[in-house]
Amino acid sequence: MNKKNIILILIGIFLISLRFNVTFGHINIDITNDCVGFLLIVLGAVHMMHRNSLFKKAGIVSIAGLIASIAAQVINFINWQDAAGTMLSISMGITVIFAIYYTYYFTEALIMEANIQEKSAATRNFQMTWLILSAAIFVHFMAFGASITLYSILVEAVVGICAIYYCFSVYSSSRQLYED
Repeated sequence: MNKKNIILILIGIFLISLRFNVTFGHINIDITNDCVGFLLIVLGAVHMMHRNSLFKKAGIVSIAGLIASIAAQVINFINWQDAAGTMLSISMGITVIFAIYYTYYFTEALIMEANIQEKSAATRNFQMTWLILSAAIFVHFMAFGASITLYSILVEAVVGICAIYYCFSVYSSSRQLYED
């Protein structure tokens, strides 16, 4: 059961890490939708909230992130005319904050779980892995805000690589933690 929840969470983290925006007229749509990502995270996180206090905090942040990502999508669907670029940046900033915030609590919850099970070697590099992922997500937000398409595409590729590395790293160590 925990492996299935971890897989749902990791797919959600991968989706919320990436930003592929497509514009139709005045409407901006994120192909790797943050609402879907946070929904997958919530589906996995609610079953893990009983494991320790940090999983509980991560579950609460995932629910808040789902609500915030829905609000961000609503912001993207409104015709803001001259302020459209600013509102797109605000909506993206909201989801970036919750993505970084959730991944922090999730990473710390896994570290706490490993310490409880006396398997701390499995999560030894998690804090550095999280730092690299969150820094890449934030740098992508800044590159998007600078409106430099080439940099944004390059940083998106780096974020994708970091997200894949984070997800595989967490999945491989979670197999050691949750052998059920």
